[in-house]
Amino acid sequence: MRKAIYLVAVVWGACFPAAADRATVPLIPEDASPVRELRISENAYAAVRIPPGEGPFPAVVFLHGGLGHAKMENLRRQSLTGQAQARFLAWGYVTVNATRRDIHHDPQDRGVVKDTVAIVEAVKKLPEVDPESVALYGGSGGGTLALEVAAETDVAAVVAGEPASIIFMGMFTKDDVLRGDETQPVAEQRRRRFANAPLEQLYTPALRGRTRRKLAKIQCPVLILHGDQHWLKRFNLEILVPEMKALGKQVEVRTFPGARHGFYWGRNTEPAVALKAHREADAFLRKHLKTRPRPVAAVHVRQAPVGSDR
Repeated sequence: MRKAIYLVAVVWGACFPAAADRATVPLIPEDASPVRELRISENAYAAVRIPPGEGPFPAVVFLHGGLGHAKMENLRRQSLTGQAQARFLAWGYVTVNATRRDIHHDPQDRGVVKDTVAIVEAVKKLPEVDPESVALYGGSGGGTLALEVAAETDVAAVVAGEPASIIFMGMFTKDDVLRGDETQPVAEQRRRRFANAPLEQLYTPALRGRTRRKLAKIQCPVLILHGDQHWLKRFNLEILVPEMKALGKQVEVRTFPGARHGFYWGRNTEPAVALKAHREADAFLRKHLKTRPRPVAAVHVRQAPVGSDR
């Protein structure tokens, strides 16, 4: 009986390999891949991990969401156990978990672009990294920042998870930021302005011209990862992607029905959905990198269980 069960398990794993690892994440201990600190300024820095083995390697710069700034301790923790960061390290990428200055005072503050460009340029100079194989992976506020950075410096490719393109297009400004004793109903009212207002009312001719000029500067291929739940889908799928295609940009979209905001990190979703998103991103990057990643030897990797964050 035990032999029969074992044979069934072996056949199942061979026929359905995704089923075997959809609830695990590959973790590499620090003694095999130490966390290094890359500091550009007081507000611009990153936690870097190099795969065990001989380089050069491709690199992925991860850009967190929101308008805020992350502490180094949080970047280090995510570089060790974050689903996206851990998988890409095990798949053979240098992982760069980066942060930048806080722009809650003004979402249009270009300082975050300057900070992130400086980090990217520093990553290109790392001896273990192929400077022609550096890519960006950002989500939400980090997704739109990835597009901004790609318009200002050379990168191999961009993966953007539900980018907050209302920032890129200049719609979301300091006038939309809560200050002082303003209340949650005010925040909800401002959110509804973007969620429900007609697109033609928000995407004015002036903003259209600005957006097209910025998009024209992007030379690398872009992958958009998107669910169908968040209101940003209107701006990304009805404005951003069509504008990029009209300009002849290399843009691809992968949609994940039912996925909620943050699924591209492994948050608010089932583990299998996050794994699929990460595999899609990996397959996309491999097509556009001069130096292809090589999986880390199994001796360095421990498969750890992950749970749903829903």
